[in-house]
Amino acid sequence: MKRSGRFLVLVLVLILACPAFVGAQGFSDRFAKGSSTFSGQLGMGYTVQIPPGRSRTDLSFAWIFPNWQYNLTGIMAEDSFLRGALFWHVEAGMAVLTHRDNEYLVGFSPLMAEYKFLSPKRRWAPTVVAGAGFSMTNWKDQAVPELGSEFEFLLHLGAGVEVFRKLGSYSLNYRFFHVSNAGMQRPNIGLNTNVFSLGMSF
Repeated sequence: MKRSGRFLVLVLVLILACPAFVGAQGFSDRFAKGSSTFSGQLGMGYTVQIPPGRSRTDLSFAWIFPNWQYNLTGIMAEDSFLRGALFWHVEAGMAVLTHRDNEYLVGFSPLMAEYKFLSPKRRWAPTVVAGAGFSMTNWKDQAVPELGSEFEFLLHLGAGVEVFRKLGSYSLNYRFFHVSNAGMQRPNIGLNTNVFSLGMSF
């Protein structure tokens, strides 16, 4: 097994070995409606050939995106396997191309939602996130067929696992990240990327 595979297995074992929350009252208080957290994600991304059939530029980038989360619902669906809470997720940050001339993308995504599948019987939770935002970037200098302008829209769709500490949490995340200008300027076939990141909240 490759090192990266062994690392992921180790992370999953540690997650599943985490003890449960102590008491339902602490669990409810921690995820009460109106509570909020600050966190950040640090990782790497790379472009993918989706959809296939077009010649696309191969790019890789470093990803640094702090975020703020606000609990919109508190714990809901308590008698269901869907038990969890819905969060308004707002993030802003930067992605910088690697092995190039450090071209940047500065983005802000205020229209995002994250759902955490929570249980008082464990200290970890699967999460899903989706939403949209916008950015300014000079990636068009490297991604000529894909990006035709400096202003670009962002689409996000992802999933992860969050491990809760006494204060704050850690997370392991995947995100499908799409960059395009919605046809306002040409060319505009868009960039589709995979992003893998580690996160920490406090």
